[in-house]
Order: sequence, then C-alpha cells, then structure tokens
Amino acid sequence: MIILLAAASAAFFLGWAQFGLPPGSFGVLRSKTHGVLGETIREGNVTWVWYKLIPRNATLSVFTLEPRTKMIESSGVLPSGAVYSSTAGLRTDFSWKLSASVSFRLAPSALPALAEQYNLLEQGDLDKQLLAVSRDIENYVRSLLWTYGENEKALLEAQKTGAIADLTKHVKEAFPSVEIENCAVNTLNLPDFVLYEEARAFYREFLAGQRSALRGDIGQAAARNVTTRFRFEELSGYGELLTKYPVLLQYLALERGFPPK
Repeated sequence: MIILLAAASAAFFLGWAQFGLPPGSFGVLRSKTHGVLGETIREGNVTWVWYKLIPRNATLSVFTLEPRTKMIESSGVLPSGAVYSSTAGLRTDFSWKLSASVSFRLAPSALPALAEQYNLLEQGDLDKQLLAVSRDIENYVRSLLWTYGENEKALLEAQKTGAIADLTKHVKEAFPSVEIENCAVNTLNLPDFVLYEEARAFYREFLAGQRSALRGDIGQAAARNVTTRFRFEELSGYGELLTKYPVLLQYLALERGFPPK
C-alpha cells in the first residue's frame, strides 16, 4: 500500500501541470506527442496530463501578463475650419486635440494560441509580440480619435461629458484577445463651436454674394459677346458682298460724296 501510495503521489506530481508554476504567472504546456495544450496553466487550478509522465516529453513555458499602458494623441482641424477662419478674418484655425490612455494586458485564455502561432518559448518572446499588439492598439485608438475629431456632434458630446462615448467598447471589440483594464480620455482641447458656426454661416453668405456677382458679370459678358458676334457676322457679310460685286464700292463712294477712282 505504501509503495502504491508513493507511486500514485509521484505520478500525480509528475503529471500535474501547475507543479513548479510561480505565483502570479501563467504557463503554456508543450509536448512532443501532443503539441501545445489549448488550456492556459494557472495557479490555483489542477490540470493533470498523462503524457507529462513521459520523460522529456513535456515542457512548461512560464509567462507574466503585466498590464501595459499606451498614451495616444490625435489632432486636427474642424472641417474647412481654416477656410472659414481666413474668410472671416479670424485668428483661430478651429483646431482640436484629443489624448487618451489605454491600459491592457493579454487575456490569459489567449496565451496558448498566441504561443503556438508565434512560437513563444519565454517571456522575451512574448514581450516582443506584445509590442506589436501595443502598436496595433495605438494605431486603432488614434484612428478612432481622428474619426471623433472629424465628427462635430461627437466633439460637442465629448465637450459636455468630458469623455468619448463607446471608446472602450470599440477597443474591446477590435481586440478580443486583450483585456482592456482602462481606456480614458485625458485631454480635450476643443475649439469654440459657436464661433465656428458663425464663421461657417458668414462663409456661406460670402459664397452666395460671390455667386450673385458672378452671375451678373457673366450676363454682361454674354451680352457683349453676342453683340460682337452679330457685328462680326454683319461685317463678314459685307465683305463677301463687296468681293462678289466690286462695283458697289464705287456706288458707296458716290453715295458718300467721294469722286470715283
């Protein structure tokens, strides 16, 4: 019985995947016979695999999944803001600036698939891969901020609430393998929207006046063009008539009191 109990205990510890896993860490189990185990090895759980009993068959890669924080900024100008400002003679360009911070970490459940896909064997391998993920999140959030910056209604809402609606939701949906722990807008530098509307209205009135004046100029130019064309056609007709009947020149001369040549 003692021998059996000892053998059973040894088999349990040899096949226990969490054995030797440091506190606060996560593991990925690999074996020569079964590849990467699809379940993340976590402390507090009991995962027992029989093929770990085979000598030198299975290895445990240990990783820590610490939160990472990215600061993202995006800036721009309200649509046609520079044109409105210049036309109205204002010194502002109606620019905006948004700044957000995103804290995230890799979801533990996504660790085995990521380790298998990119052959992550140690913490350094995971850190390199998370740098790429971090850049993707940064680019995505910056594009979101730019989209909000181009949307006047969204900026007005952000001005009232001090936040951007559904920002966290969009990031979570875009990166399901990542746990978003915090996603907040830190800076909201927004233009004067009342002045922007007034400048836009002034610009539209300016364009309307320009169109009206242009229509008048075009009408006058068209009238001059028609008169000139008719006069040219008239003179062309005279030229053809005199070329065909030269004697008419003498007749016209007598009519005006000039002696014939």
